[in-house]
Amino acid sequence: MKFGINIEDLKKLISESKIEKIELGKIINPILEKYDLEKKEILEVCQIGKFVYRIDSGIQIIDKPKPPAPDFIIKYNATLIGLEHTRILTKDASKYLKIVSLLDFAKKIYSIKYPNANVLATISIKNDKLDYRKNEKADLAKEIADLVYAHQSNGSIVLPDFITKIRTTRHSQITFNYSEKNWESKYLTRERLKEEIQKKEQKIKEYKKSKLELSEIWLVLLIGSLNSVSFRLNDKEKYETCSEFDRVYLKTDFDDDIIRIK
Repeated sequence: MKFGINIEDLKKLISESKIEKIELGKIINPILEKYDLEKKEILEVCQIGKFVYRIDSGIQIIDKPKPPAPDFIIKYNATLIGLEHTRILTKDASKYLKIVSLLDFAKKIYSIKYPNANVLATISIKNDKLDYRKNEKADLAKEIADLVYAHQSNGSIVLPDFITKIRTTRHSQITFNYSEKNWESKYLTRERLKEEIQKKEQKIKEYKKSKLELSEIWLVLLIGSLNSVSFRLNDKEKYETCSEFDRVYLKTDFDDDIIRIK
């Protein structure tokens, strides 16, 4: 039996991908052009852009206001809806986020010192744990940036105790990735889900004080990233729930699944 690639199916996938990219641009670009956003905020806009595109490509992101308003204002069927979103993380997420923050800082330093040396750097940290004081962050970040450049240039470096491996390859831009050894995530439980929803429900009164004429308020909960501090869906768990939000959705990052649970 022979297996091969169906050329017509491949052409269809490529065409659909191009269309999706164009349509996503129509959704997110007006907000990206309107505001000078930080990296985290840009990521949020892209995540919600993909969400509303999957729900209904006719939805528009109208605004990304400041508190006490919801994270986003969207327009759906000629009505304004407030959309709050949050990522559900494990209780010990701070150790992971601390490393990611350090590597982001190292990337910024690298971009300034070596702006013409584009690289994709993948960095492994010993035992997936790195404790450092606030006043040590800049020196550590500089050390990592210099190590990445040296590895990219020479291929042979002496690693400090807290780094177990650095891999580099030429790239179209400058990217630093954290490679966890123990990255597998836990299943999301109904109890953990309810805890996060209830925490967000406390903000609904604040949203109503924002004087925005909102017909509904939705909540989007993000999980499913490929790291140890995220959660993954459990097919055996019943996530349907009651909430003060008009709608509640679960969205996974990697698989891009969306489940309406209220």
